[in-house]
Amino acid sequence: MCGRYVRKTGAQEIAHAFSAVDSERHLALNFNISPTSDVFVLRAIDGVVRLDVMSWGLVPVWAKDVSRAASLINARSESVAEKPSFRNLISRHRCVMPMNAYYEWKPMKVAGKPMKQPFAFFPGVGSGYDHESHFAVASLWSTWRDSEGNELNTCVALTTEANERVSQVHNRMPVLLTKDGISQWLSDDVVAPLHLANGIPDAAVDYVPVSTDVNNARNHGSHLLDAITLPEETPETLF
Repeated sequence: MCGRYVRKTGAQEIAHAFSAVDSERHLALNFNISPTSDVFVLRAIDGVVRLDVMSWGLVPVWAKDVSRAASLINARSESVAEKPSFRNLISRHRCVMPMNAYYEWKPMKVAGKPMKQPFAFFPGVGSGYDHESHFAVASLWSTWRDSEGNELNTCVALTTEANERVSQVHNRMPVLLTKDGISQWLSDDVVAPLHLANGIPDAAVDYVPVSTDVNNARNHGSHLLDAITLPEETPETLF
């Protein structure tokens, strides 16, 4: 799953990268975005792609409260059309989450002790999945209303089976879109373009190991993206 990601560009830069209309909402740069944070999304409204702000972590329209949001940050593309929380969103409530990078963790054993080593994944330059240093992640959105009629727009990122490169770290990856894929995903003329989750090439991503400082959601600085030298992994002993 994708549980943390990076926003190192502002609204104007994101809007430019995706030829979108800027909503003029400001969000601070954040190199360690966690669930329930406000995030930028792209939506097509009246045929125009617009940059908007939502909360990351879907709250279904039928939910009694917002308590489930932190657990609904990802949705498996293979089953999204059948799950009650998502199936009514796939036809008309699609959006795109721009990400400069995202993090995944790989279980390792160092000095005999288990640890989870974080890696930062970046768009592969020249791959067609690099939108001016942004990923475009296929996502869904929903509007939840409380008992007083106040609205909260929330979103969830779609995931798929990892390609060979990503599988060296994790068995899942976000559904990444090319420019044409974005057009299909945001088009009202396409009912459910879930085929876009298939066949994401290795060239779409690059990755580097980064500091375990990213494990603490209170750390947000740019140093979190600095590549590190991996500690020596302890080999398994066979008896």
